[in-house]
Order: sequence, then structure tokens, then C-alpha cells
Amino acid sequence: MDRFFAVPMVLLALTFPVFFFGEDKGRTAGWLLYGAGLALTVCGYVYCALTGKKASVGGASCAVGAVVIGLFAWYSFGGPW
Repeated sequence: MDRFFAVPMVLLALTFPVFFFGEDKGRTAGWLLYGAGLALTVCGYVYCALTGKKASVGGASCAVGAVVIGLFAWYSFGGPW
């Protein structure tokens, strides 16, 4: 199941550089990347719950990464509005 969480982790990893190097458009794109990564992480957990598979380390690192990146982005660049 770790491979399933690779795509959301890449999206989440791209979030902060997009915020940092972009201006207003970068901020909007950063929040869209973050939202997509967060949504795919949740979908991965739902899939694991429905099929009885374990999310293991990939799922845990993706969830922790989503929380940390979200908090840094919110603190550094403000909310999505």
C-alpha cells in the first residue's frame, strides 16, 4: 500500500516550493496542490479501511507530511482566501 501514497506525497512535497517561489498565482496553485494531496491521502485511507489493507509507513508519513506542510503553509502564507 505504500505505492498508493506516493502520488499524494509528491503533491504535498510540491506545495511548499510553489508557495515559496510563486506570488499570488503560486499561492493559489499551492493551496490547490495541497488540497489534492490531502484528498488523495484521505482516499487512500478510505480504500485501506474498505479493503482491510494496512496503510503502513507510507500512509503514516503522508498524513504527518500533510499536517506539517499545511501548518507551515498556513502560518507562513496565510489561508487560501
